Amino acid sequence: MKQLIVFSDAHGRRDIFPYLEEMYPDSPKIYLGDCQMTRSEVEKYGDQFVFVLGNCDYNYHLKPKTYDGLHIEYRSSNDLTPEEIVFQYQGLTFIACHGHHLYEDEFLYLRAWKADCLLQGHTHVFKVKQKEGRYSINPGSCNPYKVREMEIEGWKRKPSSYCVIQMEYGKILDVLRISCDEL
Repeated sequence: MKQLIVFSDAHGRRDIFPYLEEMYPDSPKIYLGDCQMTRSEVEKYGDQFVFVLGNCDYNYHLKPKTYDGLHIEYRSSNDLTPEEIVFQYQGLTFIACHGHHLYEDEFLYLRAWKADCLLQGHTHVFKVKQKEGRYSINPGSCNPYKVREMEIEGWKRKPSSYCVIQMEYGKILDVLRISCDEL
């Protein structure tokens, strides 16, 4: 079984990067944007994580970590960190983006790109949806001060999180929500 580590919306939380590298040294780690750190802070992690830009990020010049079996197609014609990537891992095609430009039905988007799974952040709310064999996954925010869940009465705090996608070749087996309030 292989794992894919997905996290988003650190908004200045710096301890999550070394923590995930230590916990999952051999698993691909996809960061979905909004780190709100300086260029030099982000660049020191550029060879350990695959980054996409969020709406609160600068254009970082990052060379992504390469993992066995992870093939990335950047949707950017320059050397800046992209807002969206397409990658193949374990026989599945993933689209990774922050999500702030995604206003349409995510499953329509997946079908249009012939992808199996959309990874997106931005809302700070953990979500896994499955339809027609395709997945839309949001890991939530990994910053405990930025997490919220919309309810009819207003905003309610939820634990910060990242997710671990467990898979075998060609199939997602499970999506685990891992709390990271206290590392």
